[in-house]
Amino acid sequence: MRESGLDGKHDALTSHEILLAFWKVHILHHAASEPVYGLWLLRELSGHGYHLSPGTIYPLLARMERNGWLRSQVGARANARRNYRITAEGRRVLAALRTQIDELHREVVRESVPQGKPSARSPRARRR
Repeated sequence: MRESGLDGKHDALTSHEILLAFWKVHILHHAASEPVYGLWLLRELSGHGYHLSPGTIYPLLARMERNGWLRSQVGARANARRNYRITAEGRRVLAALRTQIDELHREVVRESVPQGKPSARSPRARRR
């Protein structure tokens, strides 16, 4: 998995929990364009520096399907792969997430200020 800059087991768990949310958005993004499957997603995420195991990606896909965001279909062959497509609910979730991610990116990345100097919108600045 990509280095997070965090140390220790607790920090690694925290990092993993946060990254799970990123991975879900990434999966929905690709499933909105075309059907996706586990091995392809493992390779795609690996290309971004995230080295997941099948024991992470397949339960994640199953959970997303239970949530109604993806629908799977298995081919007729005995060894056919399971393809996942985004559902109408998944599209609604993805649209909402894109808006929220844009707002978060604006605040956390684009509007970031040097440490020690709170922005006018920060709680520390409002107390003054």
